[in-house]
Formats: sequence, C-alpha cells, structure tokens
Amino acid sequence: MVHARYFNQQQTYLYKNKIMKKILFTLITLFTIVILNSCKNVTKEEKKEESKHQRALGLFHGKFAFCGASPATLTGKTIVVQGKTFLEGCATCPVMEGTAVVNTFLVGNPYITPDSTNKTVWSYFWYYDSVPQAPTWQNLPTVNRTFTITQTSGGGMSNMWCMPCEILPNKINGVTLAKCYGPINEMAFPMRQSVRAFPGETSVTQAPIGATYPVGTIIPDADSTETYKK
Repeated sequence: MVHARYFNQQQTYLYKNKIMKKILFTLITLFTIVILNSCKNVTKEEKKEESKHQRALGLFHGKFAFCGASPATLTGKTIVVQGKTFLEGCATCPVMEGTAVVNTFLVGNPYITPDSTNKTVWSYFWYYDSVPQAPTWQNLPTVNRTFTITQTSGGGMSNMWCMPCEILPNKINGVTLAKCYGPINEMAFPMRQSVRAFPGETSVTQAPIGATYPVGTIIPDADSTETYKK
C-alpha cells in the first residue's frame, strides 16, 4: 500500500509538472509559427493582418520579475487591462535574468521598463524547476498545481504576466525582489483581449497551497478560444 501511494503521488506530481511545461511549449510553438509565417510571400493586406499576430507574442532576454510561484494581496485599488477594469493585486516576486515569453499586446517594447529606468521591471514568464520563494526567498523546487477559483476572500487568482513592477531597494537572502501590480480574476489567455475569470473555473499556479490570490491563469481550450474571438 505504501509503495502504491508513493507511486500515485509521483504520477500526480509528474502530471502537474507537465501542465506548466505544456504552457511554455505552446507559447514557444506559437512564437515559432509566427516567425515562419513572416517569411512567406504575401500581399500587403495579408502582411498588415499578419503583423497583428507577430506583435502578440515575443521572446525577451534580460531582467524581469517571475511571479508564477507568488501569492498576491488586494491593494484596494483597481487596474485597467485592455479596456476592462479589475480589482488590483500586488505580488512580491523574485527578479530573474534570462529568457522569457512576452505578450507584446500588453508590453509594446519589452526592453523598455515601465518607467524607463532601472528601478522597475516587467513581469514575464518562463518555466523554472526551482525559484526563490517567500517567505525566506531560498531557491526551492516549484510545485505545479491546479485550484478552483472561489468567491471567498483570497480565493480568486491574479494575473501578473506582463505587468509593471517596482524593484525593492533591499535584497533578501541575496535575492532582488520586486512588487508587481496586476488584475484579480483576469486571464492571461487569450492575449489579444482581456477576459474575466469566474468562480468555479480552474486555474494553474506554482504558488503554495493556502496562498491568497495565487498568480496563475486559466488555460482555455479550443472551444473557449473560438468563443473569445467572437
């Protein structure tokens, strides 16, 4: 029985680990398709339409905040994302340096910081097996999980992809941190418009169990994506 339970736990972990890797693989695949399509010989009107798709997704290399394993708290303010108003959340996130995926519908030039100084960064996404995590900010393994959005206080999700962050002046445990500000119950996908998340829907996150407003997103299926386009 013990061996069977351990095997089941391992299988569950591997399945959840595949969820986050699938997100990253999907984003990179989309980016690759965009690049390949840009090489085709098309008309001016087709190029104009295609450019919209090219601006939707990009790769970045540099400093950014990673919020995938962070909780968030309400600020008491609201934030507007692509024309829609949401409650605003704040998440403390480690500042990383490397490659990341960007929604350039939200960040037109990913290399220009929110205030054009080195005091701020944007929050971007990449897959990590381990990242510095609160409260000690030691580098710990990421645990991928899903959770159901609820109406209770702290039971929603927060979206911190391509959101503005203020770099904090003091490092903790050698880690540079940033406070990032993003919407509560707003989905990271689709990228070309803002879509509200509702109680009962399932989100994926790396934030620990019990975290308030975990940073994450709902992964839409093909049917829901078509609905969003209408």
